[in-house]
Amino acid sequence: MLLPHSCIAMEEVIPISNKIYTNRLLLRKLEGSDLQILLNWSSNANAYGDFLSPEFFEKEDIEQKYASGFFWNYGEKFFLIVKKDGQAIGTLHYWIPVDKTDTAVAAVKIAEPTERNKGYGTEAQKSLIIYLFEKVKIKFVEMYTDLDNLAQHRCLQKLGFSMIETLTYDDRGISRTGNLFRINSSQFSNHPIYRFHYE
Repeated sequence: MLLPHSCIAMEEVIPISNKIYTNRLLLRKLEGSDLQILLNWSSNANAYGDFLSPEFFEKEDIEQKYASGFFWNYGEKFFLIVKKDGQAIGTLHYWIPVDKTDTAVAAVKIAEPTERNKGYGTEAQKSLIIYLFEKVKIKFVEMYTDLDNLAQHRCLQKLGFSMIETLTYDDRGISRTGNLFRINSSQFSNHPIYRFHYE
């Protein structure tokens, strides 16, 4: 879900990795040639499922966002999730809130319905969490998920997150209730799932 947020100041440098490899996936920086698929997903209700609202990007708007660095800057990064056969199946991104510079907030979307429930979301999120703690040296990672998104709840619990609170929020005019999950650097260091990066 894309929640309202503001990012850290541009002068604060955060290590940048354009690509993150997993056992079955490549998470890579968005390129100009990817904008059409984002545009297509943004108006396709099936790409968002039951727990997210379509963004309905306009072509000029998404091109302007890309040109301005909206999708890739010091405080926010969008990765395209790509299978090893080259098929793009979703997005994963994180941002650093301006008031919590030791925290990264992440959001995942498997936009291709036929690729859901295959473990790709878990695999992508796990690799991003490793990157954030080991490379960015973040202290906390937070994720929000719809109250009824039980599959994501199980995924986050498997990845060592704790449920912090339940809250209501506005998602493009739709009132939703969701949970805030968080993992800290100590939980990350002690959780066995992160000892095997390519399990």
